[in-house]
Amino acid sequence: MLKDSDLIPIEDMTKFESNDLEILLHKILNYLKHITSSDAGTIYLKEEDSLKFYIFQNDSFSYETIYKMQEPLKDFKFKIEPNTNTIAVESFITKQVIMIDDIYDETVFDFKSAKEFDKKFNYKTKSILTAPLVNFYSGEVIGILQLINKKNDDGKLLEFSPEDKEFISLSSYLSALSILTTQKSLKEKESITQSVETRIIERTKILEDMQKHLLEQVHKDSMTGLFNRRYFNEMADILLFNSKKEKAELSIIILDIDNFKTINDTYGHSIGDDVIYNIAQLLKQSTRSSDVCVRFGGEEFVIVLPHTSLENGIKIAEKIRNIIETNVLILKTNEKIQYTISMGISKIEQEDTSLEIALKKADLLLYKAKDAGKNQIKF
Repeated sequence: MLKDSDLIPIEDMTKFESNDLEILLHKILNYLKHITSSDAGTIYLKEEDSLKFYIFQNDSFSYETIYKMQEPLKDFKFKIEPNTNTIAVESFITKQVIMIDDIYDETVFDFKSAKEFDKKFNYKTKSILTAPLVNFYSGEVIGILQLINKKNDDGKLLEFSPEDKEFISLSSYLSALSILTTQKSLKEKESITQSVETRIIERTKILEDMQKHLLEQVHKDSMTGLFNRRYFNEMADILLFNSKKEKAELSIIILDIDNFKTINDTYGHSIGDDVIYNIAQLLKQSTRSSDVCVRFGGEEFVIVLPHTSLENGIKIAEKIRNIIETNVLILKTNEKIQYTISMGISKIEQEDTSLEIALKKADLLLYKAKDAGKNQIKF
């Protein structure tokens, strides 16, 4: 069963391991989509003489919709034989990365299934980047990765770049290795890993650098190191879907630094930044690894508490409020600053259609806490 933590882009390619093949493939595809700014992607794996569909991700649809879409696709296969006019099969046979700028201007491949998908779901498939998943040890192709519709930050469709092609070519070896280590015995895993270890060190370093840059620029707030609002927006549907699917309680806290304008006016904006950084570190120390801490903007923070009732969420919130109230920030001038926070907390209801609904309820409660004298929790 997939959980939200299984879909978060991970920080180290060598951790692409799982006892569940589907979870592993979701991790790989989610990571590669983020690196290349792709809207969608698919992974096929070889079974006998066919390429069998395994997973599909598309950021234009809700996670619940994707989950339903995949069911009828699980029996879908491409026959591995020449002259099929299918880009996935051609990439598999030739062991080549193939880039298509616009499928509707393409003459070599017909893209019949993609065009039928576009028509059925009111989608627009444009660019495609297809790469073979190659076993570095034996040279065998074990499957195909497809990335669809590269986009910029404004959602404009772009063509895949030569850098995307080079990256996908390098990462396909490590992706294939991760898949093989999940499919095969521990003994084979150790043998394969040892055989290719010296050759993939350089490639792994390239990937680590790219991943670090990606996570810092795309998902992390540069000042505090907490997740940013963009990350929250991307994960909101998945968190809500998993909560409902598992019938698990989920609470959400929004908090704001009291009298922050006075702090800035009295000590200057650089000290204000120190206060924001300080509270971020306290939140990291005061929450669980499963919780999602977000700098939502300015002096406002959000904490998502999976598998947490409102009652337990209130206890966590009170613990955080107390830690921050008693914390002393010592400036370079040895001057001491103490500050407080106000908090609103709400829980997800089964009828809620988005995490934004619970967040808005928590936000209204935050303002009530402010109006009631600050340094308190409303729920």
